[in-house]
Amino acid sequence: MIYQKKLYNSCILNVIYNFFNIKMIIFLRSILFYFFFYLWTFCIGFFSFPVFFLNRKYDVKVWLFWSKITNKILKLTVKLNYQIKGIENLSLNSKVLYASQHQSAWDTILLPYIIGDCLIFHKKSLLFIPIFGWHLYKLGMIIVDRKKGTKNLKEIIFFTKKAISEKRSLLIFPHGTRTQPNTKNKIQSGVVSLYKHLNIKVVPIKLDSGNYWGKKMFLKYSGKIIVEFLKPIEPGLEPGKFRKKLENIL
Repeated sequence: MIYQKKLYNSCILNVIYNFFNIKMIIFLRSILFYFFFYLWTFCIGFFSFPVFFLNRKYDVKVWLFWSKITNKILKLTVKLNYQIKGIENLSLNSKVLYASQHQSAWDTILLPYIIGDCLIFHKKSLLFIPIFGWHLYKLGMIIVDRKKGTKNLKEIIFFTKKAISEKRSLLIFPHGTRTQPNTKNKIQSGVVSLYKHLNIKVVPIKLDSGNYWGKKMFLKYSGKIIVEFLKPIEPGLEPGKFRKKLENIL
């Protein structure tokens, strides 16, 4: 009886020790990631400053290169990688509106690297981040200012049509903010308006980045993020039917 009690206590202590040991490893890996990520971001921002005075295509190369190296930093420090499913639905160099779940900052960093040069919808506050915001402006990203209402929507439709004429794809996060994994959320009316006015197919994107790089979470977990490009929704549906279909998918 005494032996069994000692054995039980020993098992509990081992579980506690292993738990804190694993947490410490995750914590140290996360610190390493942030250190090299911010160092890399500062360096590329500093040395690529002359790009602001050149053609936009050079800034695109800098942007995608930054994403590529950031992904390598994630793999080396946190042991976090990604896997693409439904690659046949990934339409490179074509007029497509990608509508993606948004669970993490990972989505805004790595999805453009996977998709290629695309127009992304960002909230206005990101423009005021030094270096990052300047690049957003130079890249011609769409800035969403909800305070402007209908006026902002008209501007968005104008610039998205221009992007489509240049054969750039579009990337939007239809929920309007980061959401928790495995939850159902209503989509914003903006993506419905774009579907109605642009008359292009919409490719939904499902992912689980929030399981590894959570919203406002310091710790980054090792694993493999699944990015799934689903079958496109063809143009021509009534706005209400489109909204319902996209909400059911995402």
